[in-house]
Amino acid sequence: MHLVFITLKVVLIGCTLAADAFYILSMIAGFRFFARRESEREHLPPVSIMVPLYGADFKAYQNYARLCRQDYPEYQVVFGVREADDSSIPIVERLKADFPERDIALVISPEAIGQNLKVGNLRNMYPRVKHEHVVIIDSDIRVTADYLRKVITPLANPRVGLVTCLYRAAETPDFAARLEAVGITAEFAPGVLMAWMLEGVKFALGSTMATTRARLEAIGGFQALADYLADDFMLGNLIAADGYEVRLSQHVVETAMAPAGFAGMIRHQMRWARSTRISRPLGYLGLILTYGTALAVLTVLVDRASSFSLGLLAFTLIVRLTMGWLIGVHWLNDGILRRNFGLLPLRDLLSFGIWCSSWIGKRVEWRGRIFEVTANGKMIQVAGPGVI
Repeated sequence: MHLVFITLKVVLIGCTLAADAFYILSMIAGFRFFARRESEREHLPPVSIMVPLYGADFKAYQNYARLCRQDYPEYQVVFGVREADDSSIPIVERLKADFPERDIALVISPEAIGQNLKVGNLRNMYPRVKHEHVVIIDSDIRVTADYLRKVITPLANPRVGLVTCLYRAAETPDFAARLEAVGITAEFAPGVLMAWMLEGVKFALGSTMATTRARLEAIGGFQALADYLADDFMLGNLIAADGYEVRLSQHVVETAMAPAGFAGMIRHQMRWARSTRISRPLGYLGLILTYGTALAVLTVLVDRASSFSLGLLAFTLIVRLTMGWLIGVHWLNDGILRRNFGLLPLRDLLSFGIWCSSWIGKRVEWRGRIFEVTANGKMIQVAGPGVI
């Protein structure tokens, strides 16, 4: 029993120190990323923005209107819904009335090409796309007037196949949203920056996927993504596998988070966690080395609050909080994280709990449907509308 105790303590100390190293390397990655100069000459070809919709998003009109106020010479916006009674349709119609000079299309079609109904929606919208350059963007994303100029210009480089963006929360209407928002720039973004520094970005984020019709069709079009839960990840992954660079832009967009409540926030986090664990188990296992706060707390408990364990916890918190402030507040300019910075240790403990829980089960809930995620990241609906 004594040997087991010693082994556990050594493992916890080693993992905590590895997490501290991750925090330090993340700061180095952030410094290198934001110190770059994006000096490419502006490239402003005509663009089609694709926005798949499912119900009216939180403050939807404000989000969509920003897409219509782009400082860009020629572009269209294509919205798509599956049902004729979708609550987002009146908002799009209002948008058409308020921006008569803007080329706005609305596609209504229930056709599906696989288990992922969002991808099916995109496929239904695709025939209305007029231009070679395409930007796919989640419906809860809020952008600035120079957005298109920033994300399209890198595509002038023939080696770049897709451009994607980091994001931060625009606002947080309840405590659960604040807790989730803290993790976006202080937990998720550091992981993306580490991937960028160590091996390059080989995935895309749904906040922005700017590419071309040629690149999209070369990987098999939307049909290639039709059964994947993480369709944004797969789009970037397939384009990278096709030999093109996935460029992580320095331009940061925002997500308008709805008041989902604590249970809704947990479901959202668990969906991402389980799908990642099932489709990329080794990489997901490695995330244990990023949960320094929780590991240091466990070390204190196992080592009965020894001076060493308390010192390790203090050191870990200093490094962790410094990393969160530098990346989230300083570089990503996240005002919500700045105002709620004290929630970061709690968010760390919650994330560790979700990571542990996600190892049990293969089912996720998404928009009222229950799916089972297979070993290759594809999903099969097992309950909810459409299942007999």
